[in-house]
Amino acid sequence: MILACPLCSNKGLLLYHDDKHTFYQCSVCKGIYRDSSELLNKHKEKDRYYLHQNHINDLGYINFADPILSEVKKHYNATHQGLDFGAGHTPVISEILKRDNFNIEIYDPLFFNNKTVLNKKYDFITSCEVIEHFYNPKKEFELLYKILKPNGKLICMTDIFNGSNFDSWYYKTDPTHVFLYQKETFQWIKDHLGFSGIIIEGRLIVLTR
Repeated sequence: MILACPLCSNKGLLLYHDDKHTFYQCSVCKGIYRDSSELLNKHKEKDRYYLHQNHINDLGYINFADPILSEVKKHYNATHQGLDFGAGHTPVISEILKRDNFNIEIYDPLFFNNKTVLNKKYDFITSCEVIEHFYNPKKEFELLYKILKPNGKLICMTDIFNGSNFDSWYYKTDPTHVFLYQKETFQWIKDHLGFSGIIIEGRLIVLTR
């Protein structure tokens, strides 16, 4: 079966199917995307996110998110304006940065749906374990590019598929993981959506406007 890629609109071919999950892989950007019939409605998606019990005193999660926090602190300070995009019901990253005197807004379509923050421009945008939840990744990355200032950085974390043994890859089993990335996918985003540079280090992806 052929299904159009939600990032680049090119043809995707069936990559994986079992009784719970069906994924396609794009022939051009190499994005991996869930069959649209398996996408959760907003209520079920929200219930799933409430299972995430991250909080500001959770040292395990803070250590997990440290690549994003370190990247922000390396390049920015209290004079810069940031946005935590996809903050979730407990915006840990923004709370940590606020505690360190950073200026940062929060946005989440399900929990902090204040669209006025999307009308501003930002020096940096963080997005920790969010981009794999994008139903329309092209639209979302275009928005993130638009609200970044020139030379601003989009600082993301996600698990990147390395091209081997998708069958056993744990990341596909979360029903809210709907668009998954390979390194080639991020290169396509950089080359086609206006970004000037990209750095990939493990789970950390930094796109520069």
